[in-house]
Parts: sequence; structure tokens; C-alpha cells
Amino acid sequence: MEESSQTPQIKLPKTPVLITAATKWEAQPLAKGLGLSPSGDGRWEGNLGGRRVVLVKTGMGAQKTSAVLAKDFVAGDFGLVLSAGLCGAMNPDVHLGDVVADPAEVEMDFVRPLRETAKNLGLAFHFGRILHTNVVLKPEMKRKLGAEQRAVACDMETAAVRRWASPKAPAIGVRVVLDELDEELPGDAPEGEDAASLAKFALTHAAGLPGMIGVGLRTGRAMKTLSRFLKAYLEAI
Repeated sequence: MEESSQTPQIKLPKTPVLITAATKWEAQPLAKGLGLSPSGDGRWEGNLGGRRVVLVKTGMGAQKTSAVLAKDFVAGDFGLVLSAGLCGAMNPDVHLGDVVADPAEVEMDFVRPLRETAKNLGLAFHFGRILHTNVVLKPEMKRKLGAEQRAVACDMETAAVRRWASPKAPAIGVRVVLDELDEELPGDAPEGEDAASLAKFALTHAAGLPGMIGVGLRTGRAMKTLSRFLKAYLEAI
């Protein structure tokens, strides 16, 4: 993955970029940070670094992600696809707020600026495998699978995004860490993202509200970091 810093950077064509994010808590901060405007339900668009950028909220998990992408988009219309959002650490050296990138089989001209961007912003950054999971993993399972699979982080959508994009467009998982290796996220979550679902969850999970509020605050800070990173990265390529 490493190359000499003397290797010249090739000027990439200004092709459109598609960014996916699972939830509104991931998508909305990204849209704000990237300066994108609403263009439909769960969709934002704009221009950044001379490129057209489209952001879509897919819903959580591989099944929802695959369905939205297959229904509304064509991979060949984009020069780059980014699976963005939160992830869980699977390595003890990966911490809250760190940026993780999984650029498997992507040209170095897209990969090199990832580390350069993080360095320029002073952000902790890791290259490595983002492992797919269908559930929120408990600490013991994160540690076990991280070691077995040599993964640095896990999420529920990047694998589906990569399957959809291949071989028409390069796809990179670019995530920010929410939970560290030995941290456990609350097991329950609201059924939906609307006000009614949130209110229902609050009434039925009063004891867990402090934990959920804490996760919400951490999510906001982490997504601000990722938004800064992606804005600078897209301006650099």
C-alpha cells in the first residue's frame, strides 16, 4: 500500500462521486460538512473540488444498502464510490474518532491522497480491512474476529457497496470509529429515525437513555471529523 513520496500524483478526471451513508445521523452531518443540498428523500447533491458529489442515505445493513443502490443508481455513472459513516474498532490501536480506510483493489491515485489528507489535517488514520457484520458486535467478538480476520474495523454496509460498484467503479470504505475494541454499544435502538419512533424508544427504554445520549454526542463529534476528512480528500483528488 505504501509508495515513495517521490511518485508523482496523476491528475484524476473530475468524474462524479457517490457517497453512501446508512442513517440520518451519518448522512446529515456529511451533507452539511460537504456543502450538499437536498435533492430528494434521503439524497443530497452538490459540487466539490470540481466534481459532482451525490450522497444517499441507504438504511442500515447490506440488504437495504444493496436495494437502494440497485434501484436508484448505476455504478458506471460514477468515477468513485465511498462507503462513509461510523465503524467499530477491531484493533487495540484504533480509537474513537480515528479515520479508517479500506481501499482494497483500488488504484493508488485514489489511495495515496487518503493518508496525505489525514496527515495534513492532523487526524489519526489507519489503512486496513473493514470487516462486514450483520449485527453490532460485542467486545469479545470484535477482539476475536479482528485477530482472526486481520481486520481493523467493522461495519454493516461497505461490503455491499463494494459488491454493487464492482467492476464498474472503484469503491473505498472510509469510516470514523465510534466504539473502541473493548467498548460495547447499547443493544437496543429506535425502530425508525422519525420523531415518533424516537419518542416511543424514550418511553420504553428510560434506563438506557443516558447511554444513548452519550452515543449520540460521540456520533456527532465523530461525523464532524469524517466530514472534514472527506471534504479535504475530495478537494485533493
